[in-house]
Amino acid sequence: MRISFVGKGGSGKSTMCALFAQYAKNKGENVLAIDADLNIHLPRLLDFEKPDAGIHLSEPSVTTAIKERLIGMNTRIASLAAFRKSTPPGSGSNLILLEDANDPILKSVSVMSNGIRIIVVGTYGEEDIGASCYHNDLAIFENVLSHAADDQSMIVADMVAGTDAFASTLHAQFDLTVLVVEPTWRGIEVYKDYAKLCDHAGCSHALKVIGNKIKTTEDRALIEAYIPVHDILGYVGLSPYLEKQDKTWGAIKVEDIEADNLKAIEAAYAALKAVPYDPQKRLRKMQELHRTYVGQGFIKDRFGDLTTQIDEAYDFQKATEEQRVCKTN
Repeated sequence: MRISFVGKGGSGKSTMCALFAQYAKNKGENVLAIDADLNIHLPRLLDFEKPDAGIHLSEPSVTTAIKERLIGMNTRIASLAAFRKSTPPGSGSNLILLEDANDPILKSVSVMSNGIRIIVVGTYGEEDIGASCYHNDLAIFENVLSHAADDQSMIVADMVAGTDAFASTLHAQFDLTVLVVEPTWRGIEVYKDYAKLCDHAGCSHALKVIGNKIKTTEDRALIEAYIPVHDILGYVGLSPYLEKQDKTWGAIKVEDIEADNLKAIEAAYAALKAVPYDPQKRLRKMQELHRTYVGQGFIKDRFGDLTTQIDEAYDFQKATEEQRVCKTN
């Protein structure tokens, strides 16, 4: 299963993501936390040292190694350059077995502490100033998600701010997306934009909301005036504990959060667990998005028809089980 936390900058999405990852781990889940925001906060919140830039997904040599591993023996992919951000897995592809601590990709790009494994996508370096766009760095994150076998694990992602996920396949790669909303007109506007795009993209069913920084009944009423109550998982109010940790650059522990504030995290976990696991449905959506992306003129002009990368007969769960068998033999 997989869940993402989104919201405007400063809404508290990183905090909610860190609390959820710990809660899920305490429930016995094998958790992979991924920081996909260019402002890297999740490691510190989870009591990690920030992973060295040399193992960020977007580091060029890391990106190349991951692509080579994922392509495997998939003959539908003619070259490394032709392996695009939307390319789905097919016959011969290597999947990432998230429960396997010895998976080559997990071993090379993740670190582990307190029972949670974490991966960082990356951020800007001095050499990127004026020369790079962070959206390009997210492409390898899309590849990792589309090739991740998560039936025995849980991916918990701290996403880019705002509606950036709709510039890629990321909006459709999660079973549940939690939008963290503050009781301000800016927070409401981000929700409106996100909900409108979800409706257009066909993923409204996966969008839920946590109201954060709720101080008064008026704050709660403002959110409920614009957001359907059945889409609201809960509210996080004033938290002396979180305020203290925020001011001291300290990690946060879900065990120390106030009981009333924990209810929203509990509701998010229950909502995710209630989603039926259907990797084939997700694969079909990825194939659909791939057709859209590679149908653009600049892609066709450079690579030709990349819709041939789609393996209609590919069964994601069957391929997952076959790779597990190969690993144990």
